[in-house]
Amino acid sequence: MKKFISTLVILTMCTGACLALAGCGNSNPYSKYDLSEYITLPDYNSFETSQPEVTITDDDIEKEIQSRLEAAATTEKVTEGTVAEGDAVTIKFEGALADGTSVDGMSSDSYDLTLGSGSMIDGFEEGLYGAAIGEEVTLNLTFPDPYTANEELSGKDVTFKVTVLSKNVSTTPEFNEDFVKENSDYETVEEYRAAVAKELEQSEYDEQLYEIKSELYSQIVSETEVAKYPEKEVKEQVKELNKSYEQLAENSGKEWEEYMEDTLGVDQEEYDEQIDLYAKELVKQEMIIYAIAEKEDLSVTDEEYDQYLENMLASSNFEDEKAFKEYTGMSLKKYAETYKLDRDLLLTKELDKIYDRLTGVEESSDDGSSESEE
Repeated sequence: MKKFISTLVILTMCTGACLALAGCGNSNPYSKYDLSEYITLPDYNSFETSQPEVTITDDDIEKEIQSRLEAAATTEKVTEGTVAEGDAVTIKFEGALADGTSVDGMSSDSYDLTLGSGSMIDGFEEGLYGAAIGEEVTLNLTFPDPYTANEELSGKDVTFKVTVLSKNVSTTPEFNEDFVKENSDYETVEEYRAAVAKELEQSEYDEQLYEIKSELYSQIVSETEVAKYPEKEVKEQVKELNKSYEQLAENSGKEWEEYMEDTLGVDQEEYDEQIDLYAKELVKQEMIIYAIAEKEDLSVTDEEYDQYLENMLASSNFEDEKAFKEYTGMSLKKYAETYKLDRDLLLTKELDKIYDRLTGVEESSDDGSSESEE
C-alpha cells in the first residue's frame, strides 16, 4: 500500500499540481455548478500568516562567488607530471590472466577514468596513484569472488599493464576585476559582491514566500468543507488517473495485474478505492480554486497567460519554442493546455491577493464570508 501511495503522490503532482483548467480563454469547467452547494470555504481572511525573514551572511556570499568561479573554470589535458587520487585521467591498458590469456573488456587504447571512483577492481586505481604520465605501470591483481560482471573471472589472478596518457587539469579563475568585467556588467569586485548579496537575498525571499503561500493554500484546502462531489468531474479525474497508471504499467513492461501487485502493492479493489479518494481530492481543489476566483472576482487574461508562458520558456533550458517542441512533442501552448497551466496562474493570483490582504498590503474589502458565493 505504501508503494502505491508514493506513486500516487507523484502522479498527483504531475497531473494535479496545476490541476485542470481548460487552456487560454480561461473557461471554467465548474461554471455550470453552484459551488456553494458543494463546498464551504473557510474564513481565510482571518488566517494567520508570516512574512519572509531573510538573513544573508558574508559566508553565504563567498560560497556563491566561489561556486561561480568554479563554474567558470577551464580544463586542459596535460601529458606531463604525475597523477593522484581524484584526478580525471585517460589511460590505455591491457590485461592478461595468469596463463597469459586475455578476455574481452580487459584492454583499451583510450579509457577515461577518475582515480578513486571505484570503477575498476580493487587495487587498479590505487596502483596508479603517483604514476608518471607516459610511463607503463604493471599491476598484479585478483578479480573479486564473486565477480558479477563476468563470473568466469571470479577469484582469478590478472596482470594489467597500464599507461596514463593524460590527465585533466582544471584552472579556476581568481576573483578580481578581470573576472568581474568578463562575466558581468559590473566594473569592480565590490559592485559584483553587492550584486551577489542582493541576488541571494531575493532568491531566499522568493523561496520563503513560496513556502508561506503553499502553507496558506494547504490550510485553505484542509479547512474547506465538502458537502458533495460533482459526479461527472470525479469520473473524469478517475479516467485521467487510470490512463496515467496504465501508461506507467506499459512503460514498465508489466501486465496490469502484475504491475498493481509488484509495483503498487495493492489489489484491484484497493487500487479503485485509492484512485477514487485522490480523484475526489483533485476535484475538491478544483472547486476551491474556482470558488475563490468567483469570490475574489479574479481571472486570467490572455495577455497575462501569454506572458506567463513566455516567462516559463525563458526560465527553462530550451533555446526557443522549436527546441521545446522537439523535446516534449508538443507546442508550448498545447503543453500548457494539456497540463492546464492557466489554473496554476489563477491560483497564484488568488494566493497573492489573499496573502497581501493578510499582511496588510491590501486592505480587506470584504467580510471574508465563509461560504462560496453563488
